Amino acid sequence: MQFAFLRGALSKDWFRYKRSTQCLLLACCIALSLIHPFTACRPKPPVIITFSVIPSEITVGEETTLKWIVEGATTVTIDHNIGKVTATGSVKLLPDKTIAYTLTATNAGGTVSKSVVINVVAAPLPPPDTKAPVISNVSASFESGGKVLITWTTDEPSTGQVEYGKSVDYGFVLSTSEALTTTHSVTLNGLEPNTTYHYRVRSKDETGNEALSGDYSFVTPAPKSPYVLELEKFEWGRVKEDIDQGLDTASVRTYLFVKGSVRNNSRATLRALICTMNCWSGSTLAKYATYVHHSPILPGHVLNFDIRTLDDPSVDKVTIEFADALGQEIQVIKK
Repeated sequence: MQFAFLRGALSKDWFRYKRSTQCLLLACCIALSLIHPFTACRPKPPVIITFSVIPSEITVGEETTLKWIVEGATTVTIDHNIGKVTATGSVKLLPDKTIAYTLTATNAGGTVSKSVVINVVAAPLPPPDTKAPVISNVSASFESGGKVLITWTTDEPSTGQVEYGKSVDYGFVLSTSEALTTTHSVTLNGLEPNTTYHYRVRSKDETGNEALSGDYSFVTPAPKSPYVLELEKFEWGRVKEDIDQGLDTASVRTYLFVKGSVRNNSRATLRALICTMNCWSGSTLAKYATYVHHSPILPGHVLNFDIRTLDDPSVDKVTIEFADALGQEIQVIKK
């Protein structure tokens, strides 16, 4: 009887415990359903299938491309001012430094992101400059006042310098400004008249490579005569003359001639006058002939000249120039 009573009491306690536990579980389920009523219906987050950069390492100034494929997203964005993009796409970039780009995909189920890094390396330094400038078009031209202008060009910006003198030892140096340029000019002053001068030019680029030209020369003009002549008449042409060779035979010879007249417009008497006939073939002096008038020419007096030389068929122009007894060129004005 005692055992039966005890067993009945235990059975009642167990039943009460089991019932209270079931009630507690039911209350918890109701509470959870009130807090998250749609937990069972929430969608999955989006999936970033690929987000890559090709190539991933570039040199400054080169281009690279971002590519991506995303599924299940309502919004896809990429940072660094790219902004909102489609679920599948690509964009070309030209970054100037190493940078990371992050793609972010979002839907009702959540947000996912992925990043890629573009490594940007500096451009390789150019090889050191060891090439000297190339000098060309070296020339000398005469200016008024006995000055001589030396000019030349270089294939890269460089300094300029002229060495000159009466021999290949030079002895004098003149430089241009310190500015680097490809066109150079130096004016030589204080040169002696009717004198041969040698010169050469130097140019140095920004890195110190220096070029030196070969030797050149020029002859300074003779000093001008103080006399002045006025050219009153001038003509030139060809003339044929019979040459008697004896025995009743003759041949014809052709001459070039120049003739005309000049007036002494100076206040002094010309003691002698040197007349030179220059015969040109294009820009080349083909031949010349000289006539010397030894008698004085008073101021205002006129001298007639007629100079001849054997013909050269290539001659297409004849000019005349005059010099005084010292060989100094006389200025000629036209009437």
